[in-house]
This record gives sequence, structure tokens and C-alpha cells, in this order.
Amino acid sequence: MHHRGMTHVDVLTGPRVTLRAPTLDDAEPLFGIASDPAVPKYMSWRTHRNVGETRRVITEVLNVGGETTRLIDLGEDGGVIGAIGWRRPQPHIIDFGYYLGRRWWGRGFMAEAVRLLLDSAKSDPAVYRVSAYCYVDNTASARVLERSGLTLEGRLKRYARLPNISSEPQDCLLFAKAVK
Repeated sequence: MHHRGMTHVDVLTGPRVTLRAPTLDDAEPLFGIASDPAVPKYMSWRTHRNVGETRRVITEVLNVGGETTRLIDLGEDGGVIGAIGWRRPQPHIIDFGYYLGRRWWGRGFMAEAVRLLLDSAKSDPAVYRVSAYCYVDNTASARVLERSGLTLEGRLKRYARLPNISSEPQDCLLFAKAVK
């Protein structure tokens, strides 16, 4: 029996959000999110300067090289509000990250998206661990991870380059959870 696993997830649907693959038709709404300087503040990428850059990211960066990215979509009521992505550094581990448009912060949408991802990871027989990291001062993201059942495992010194913070690698917090 061949199991498709988390890497081949097409659509995950929750009570309010759907996680789905991006298309070029998503460039305009995604640009509206990625062009807001508050959104990538703690991310490894800079604010998108124009919709052409967002189109390039959709075609050349997202879902390339073993990474899986799904847009967080509210459907007819709200459209694209952010993204969640993951990669498998080892066959039994999923590392994930996410971002959400500022307009939707603090409304529980990201927690729902993370729950969908975690439920999918639990159903994949090859996955035993999920993890995510966030910048030490990103308290909102740390709260989402903790409320989603991940445990703070430690501080990663000089771990990630966050160009909107500094050109030097920054300390991050590592959260993880065993799913089996």
C-alpha cells in the first residue's frame, strides 16, 4: 500500500479555514499581505515590492525543493489571509512555519491552521515529530505554538537570519511535539 503522506497534502479543511495550494490567481491577495511591513517582520524574507515579485514567489519558491506551502483561505467570506508551510528535514520530522495578514491577527485563524497541519501529521504513519521556531520576541507566534500543544524545547542561539530585524543571525525559540 502506498501512503501519500503529508508532503502530498492537497487540501485541508477546518471549520473556518481551508489550507490549499497557491495559484497565480492568488498573487494579488497574497501581495496585499506580503507587502505589509508588519507581516514579514519576523520572517526570513523581506516585504514584497510589487505583485510581480509575489507571482515569482508563487512559481519559483513555494512548493519547490521539498517544501510544501498551503494558503490559508477563508473561502467566499474572506479569501486568502496567510500561508503555512512545512518541510521534512528527516523522513520522520516535519518543520513548519506560517504567516498571517495583520487584519486577521488575534482571531484564532492561525491556531486553526496549525491544528489542521498537526492532525494531518498525526495521520501520516511516517511522522513522529513536528517542530517550529520563532524569533525570541515574537510572543504572538510563541503563544500559538504553545496553545497548539507544542512545548518550548529551548533557545537556538544565532539561529536564523531575519533581514527585517538585522543582517546577523538572531536567537529563536524552538517548539516541538511528538505526534506518536
